[in-house]
Amino acid sequence: MATKHDSDLGNAALPQLVLAELMASGELERHLRALRRRHRQRRDTMIAAVREYLPGARVRGAAAGLHLMITFGFELSDVSLARAALVQGVKVQPLSWHSQRPGSPGLVLGYAASTRSEIEQGVAVLARVLPTVRG
Repeated sequence: MATKHDSDLGNAALPQLVLAELMASGELERHLRALRRRHRQRRDTMIAAVREYLPGARVRGAAAGLHLMITFGFELSDVSLARAALVQGVKVQPLSWHSQRPGSPGLVLGYAASTRSEIEQGVAVLARVLPTVRG
């Protein structure tokens, strides 16, 4: 206990009391169920949009986290693709930024902070800019 106090000066009492009330009332669990449902819908929207707009892309990581990873069955610069998408207002990360070894080019797509329509529009933008970087 002393180590905890020395490392971060302890925790504020008010947030702990609020959390305890949320847990005791069941409100925290209700909120988490709603968040899970919302994120599942967003994930499913993204998977459907990838299948529709990027039919050659392979979706990975659908069961974990708030991101999807997509890979392509052909060579391209995922950095150039991410850059071209950003110019159009869609922020994605090149998969190569997260790899220590060479691998299939791809993207990391986040869905937690976007609406379902924004997700679909974003994937459509990826499909539009893909030919410009593929050559």
